[in-house]
Amino acid sequence: MDIYGMLSPERIIMNLESGSKRDALIEIVNNLGKSEGVTDVEALKKAILEREEIMSTGVGLTIAVPHAKLSSVKSFTLGLARSEKGIDYDSLDGQPVRIIVTIAAPDNDQNTYLRVLAAVMHVLRNEDNRKAILAARAPADIIQVFKS
Repeated sequence: MDIYGMLSPERIIMNLESGSKRDALIEIVNNLGKSEGVTDVEALKKAILEREEIMSTGVGLTIAVPHAKLSSVKSFTLGLARSEKGIDYDSLDGQPVRIIVTIAAPDNDQNTYLRVLAAVMHVLRNEDNRKAILAARAPADIIQVFKS
């Protein structure tokens, strides 16, 4: 699965300004909303925030993967954000989140949605990949992690 093609340098936030989970998600979704694939940033914001109220997407290992499927998303779009100090995210392991990969997906392709989510998790579960993402100096370095 070519997930690195769904992630462009403009959708990578090298250091989140926000310190809270809610503010970080809004910052990330506003950035994702600049993508051609996302036609209604407010709908995406609402969906992501509502999803987090149901259950945290902080899966542990300092990572979170917020995701939503919407009819207003025309193509799979990924965003990535890093936090140097970490964000209290109500993660499953109780640890602060430092890497957040957000997935905006069309609502009509469940199979690809699950494959994208699995591919993202495959990359992020690897400790060397997480270290490389956190050490990256430029968005292109982070995209390279997803290519390899």
